[in-house]
Amino acid sequence: MLLIVGKSFACSCDTPKPAIEFYESHYVFEGEVIEKIYASDSLTNTVTFEISKHYKDGDNPQFLKFKLNSEAEVTGLYSSCYWTAKKGDKWLVYAKKKDGELDFQFFCSNSKPLGRLKIYPSEQKVLDNGNKLDLNQYRYTAYSAKPITNVDSILEKYQNQKFAPSKTFASVWLDIDKHGNLKKANLHPNQELEYEEIDTIFGMNQFKNVYREPNSDLEKTALEIAEKIKEWEKYYYLDLEEPVKYRKWLKIYVDKDSILQVE
Repeated sequence: MLLIVGKSFACSCDTPKPAIEFYESHYVFEGEVIEKIYASDSLTNTVTFEISKHYKDGDNPQFLKFKLNSEAEVTGLYSSCYWTAKKGDKWLVYAKKKDGELDFQFFCSNSKPLGRLKIYPSEQKVLDNGNKLDLNQYRYTAYSAKPITNVDSILEKYQNQKFAPSKTFASVWLDIDKHGNLKKANLHPNQELEYEEIDTIFGMNQFKNVYREPNSDLEKTALEIAEKIKEWEKYYYLDLEEPVKYRKWLKIYVDKDSILQVE
């Protein structure tokens, strides 16, 4: 339990979905640490895995080596992000290339020592089917996507309306197609959310963007504004060559000078 809690909260980062980490990894495998050799300064060590099962299509080596930071007990450098791989440990490893060298992590990763942690059925589905993953068919959240439509020219038409400075804001979901065209704009739903499609293998789901009646003049105006922002940047996910469909979240509010603002 302590190990699980540590992985969840000890480091400030998010663990990616197994499907995404599978896609980004060079190797995904189960293996046992059969050798651990410390550097002369003891600050790092090199572990050798004997691989019992490869999941990712590729050259399938029998052994792989990784350079890791040594234990705090050895270095005297204690950290909340401390972890280690011990000789004899069996691991599930998502290995990526970093600066030309193979690397894997425990925190911020789905890599884990097996026995202390386990592979749940949902992740096993990803491992067994990961080579079939087609990222182009999913919708992604794009926080930084920018409009091509001139938003200021839209807002100008509303500046003669009298809005009291708002203590809250209107939240709008925009669904954009892969060409950058707005397909749907709705206020953030208040009811229980449902998935727009059910992906039982990879878990690459987005919630349905459903219509909700505005609860205030601000929400009504915010929805009108959002529906007029028709053109957006194309969004490319990871290293995909083709743009993908995505969801953008807008925050619309009235500032202290009674001016409508869109973020």
